[in-house]
Formats: sequence, C-alpha cells, structure tokens
Amino acid sequence: MRILPLLAGLLLSFTPREQGERLFLDNKPREALPYLERALIESPGDERLYLYLGIVHEQLSDSDKAIQVFKRGLNVADRHRDLFYFNLGNNHFRRREYALAEQMYNNALEANARLAEAYLNRANARLELETYPTARQDYITYLRVEPMSPQRPNIEKLIALLGDILAQQERLQQEELARQKALLDEVLNSLRTASEDTRNLSAGAEGIQEEYDEIDIAD
Repeated sequence: MRILPLLAGLLLSFTPREQGERLFLDNKPREALPYLERALIESPGDERLYLYLGIVHEQLSDSDKAIQVFKRGLNVADRHRDLFYFNLGNNHFRRREYALAEQMYNNALEANARLAEAYLNRANARLELETYPTARQDYITYLRVEPMSPQRPNIEKLIALLGDILAQQERLQQEELARQKALLDEVLNSLRTASEDTRNLSAGAEGIQEEYDEIDIAD
C-alpha cells in the first residue's frame, strides 16, 4: 500500500528535463513532448533540449516543427552544430527538398568533417539531384570514414553502378562532341564555298562596271 505513494513521490522529484529525457530514451515521443517543451522554457540556452525536441517532432512526423526547433537551436548551439545541420538535412530530405538537404549536409560537414552519416545522406541527396560524380565521391568518402558500415555491400554496388553511368555519359558526350564538330566543319565548308563565290563575283564586277562606263560615254 505504501509503494504507490512512494513511486508518485519519486516521479514528482524528477525535473521536466529529466522526465522528458527518460521518456525520449524510452522511445515515447508523444509523452516526452510536453516535458521537453517545459524544460526548454526553463532552460532556453540548453542546446541538447533543442535536439531532443526536434527529434521528437520528427518522430511524430511533424517536419515543419522539427525544422523550426532545429533552426532555433542553431542560435544557441556550440558543441553540436553539426547535429543540428544534419537533422535539418534529414527533414528537408524527407520533404524532397534535396537541394536544401544537400546544403544542410554541407554545413554539417563544415562543422564536423568526420560525421560519416552526413557523407552518406548527402550522397543520397545528390543522387536525387542527379549530380552523379559528387554523389559517387561521397559514397566513397563515407566508406573511407566508416569502413565497417553494415551497408558497405550495397554502397559498393552503387559506386560501381555510378561509375558505369559516368563512363557511359562520357562516351555519349564524346560522341556528341564528335557529331557537333562534324556539323561545325560542314557549316565552315559551306561558308568557305560561299566566300569563294563572292570573291569570283567581285572579280567579274570590274568588267561589268567597265561595260556600264562605256555605255555612259557612248550616250
């Protein structure tokens, strides 16, 4: 009979931050949300709270609020700026805003060049943007930074496929360049022929002018 009041007392002894963190770590985002919001009001300079709260909004499929919270967190962020940008990139990626996602991953890597997941996710964004050379390089860099990645076999397949695509594009570009050069030569040849015709006509014009002069004199 005394256990319930004791448990209630223990729960009341936790701060909103502690309760929010516990629920967050227990993967209970909806229950954690009000505690984290209250904790943030009490400690508006605590960057970890912005991270927790932003991720909670992600888990609740509210990317608008997640982006707002992460942007607010950047105003106070010091130690975890890379994670704020990284999570912003993830939310823009989910919204299919791939160019914005790429920029956020760029910022994350400027803050922390060893953040392996940022290379991987930027590669995925660049794949969607069809910037294949930089996407392929990011996959290679990711495996260099994270050599034991469980996704390594699939990423290696992607790297090989992108290599084939780039090689094919290069061949097509070379063929197109050759075709364009052939067209250029053809047009240049036509111009040369036209120029020669013009010179011939000009050369004969003197004779025509002399005929006109003779006619004028005769008149």
